[in-house]
Amino acid sequence: MTARSVSLGRLLAYGGPIFGLSYLLFFVQFYFLKFATDVLLLSPAIVGWLFALAKLWDAVSDPLVGGWSDRATSRFGRRRPFLVAALPLLVAGFVMLWSPPDALGSGGLIVWAGFGLFLFYTAFTLYTLPHVALGAELSRDSHQRTRLFASRQMSFAIGMLLAFGAIQFAMNAEAPRAMAERMALPGALVAVVLLAIVPLAVREPDGKGRRGGNSLRAGLVDVFGNRPARLLLFVQFIEAVGVGAVGTMAPYVAQYVLRQPEVVGTLPAAYVIASLIAMPIWVRLSRSFGKRNTWISAMLLASAAFGGMLFQGPGDVLAIVLLLIVAGSAMGCGSVLSPSVLADLIDLDERRTGERKEGVYSAALTFMLKLGTALATAISGMVLSAAAFEPNVEQSAQSLLGIRLLFAGMPCAGFLLGALLFRRIVLEPPPSRA
Repeated sequence: MTARSVSLGRLLAYGGPIFGLSYLLFFVQFYFLKFATDVLLLSPAIVGWLFALAKLWDAVSDPLVGGWSDRATSRFGRRRPFLVAALPLLVAGFVMLWSPPDALGSGGLIVWAGFGLFLFYTAFTLYTLPHVALGAELSRDSHQRTRLFASRQMSFAIGMLLAFGAIQFAMNAEAPRAMAERMALPGALVAVVLLAIVPLAVREPDGKGRRGGNSLRAGLVDVFGNRPARLLLFVQFIEAVGVGAVGTMAPYVAQYVLRQPEVVGTLPAAYVIASLIAMPIWVRLSRSFGKRNTWISAMLLASAAFGGMLFQGPGDVLAIVLLLIVAGSAMGCGSVLSPSVLADLIDLDERRTGERKEGVYSAALTFMLKLGTALATAISGMVLSAAAFEPNVEQSAQSLLGIRLLFAGMPCAGFLLGALLFRRIVLEPPPSRA
């Protein structure tokens, strides 16, 4: 690909439909734990481990799908067959989670939920990895890649916002279980129709030379032999552990910390809208000040905002919303620059090995993100149990402290550590001041 500007049509066709995937993901990720504990009355520790195991499988399957898509050959391209194959599985897994048979006891519900989580996250990997890899190869220009991933992440943020609105609607319904079931199939069908636009409308660039490496093992050796890539992956893992419980804990914060469950959609809305608005600003700043310096500044800003949330209590809605706006604005930076930086590191690998391995590199990045999120989810369930959390009653001081630490303490520490580590990476020369 040449370094010419990516057209608006291609930006929209690649990134626009992804809000359908984001809606499905965050409806599951941010509501199913509370749905399972407060509606299905399952143990938070058990559900936390189910989530963790499903996400661990999701992470482990990333390099398998990424390497497979790198080496795949078909007349439709390397990535598009995976995108199409994921669609029916997304519908099946999503609907299963919100439609458990009424006759199932607690043991049957645990098995049903576990299978549904594994099916859903398998489908999510089948779509996500080829889609991210496709974005890395649609342009060879660093700034154009940032624009491509900004379009993806802005759409992703819109889907997250829609998911939180749907969560508030389902959570505050008179019959939450019946409402979640009624919403599941229509939401899943609309999402996959949107996601089908990408393989239908975006043509893959023609590959030149040897693509994808000789094997998955050889590709992973190259990834972890790339020092800047290793550092980027570790920073992403640390951040994911920190921020992984934020969305999951938002309903708990609204109901038990602020004691205003009606704002369960307002909290994430402030976070996501701020992230969405800030993304184009971070794209411009990264071009002026460099990706490294821009991202470090954003991480420090996010750490400070989450630190302030530790001290909020009943009725402090305005204060926590303002802090979430700051944190969300900062998060918009990393979500755009992370895959863009990765694409630049893929170029470094190509100059060293003569191969393009977008799938394996994208898989390594998402593996670390998902591994960190899985660990955070498992920690969430264990902390809630250890803190003597009891559903649908006023919480003890110990339980409230556990919720605060999960929602604000972990991301505060994660972003601070990430900023300190990322200072060691060298990505690009300082921008010209001419």
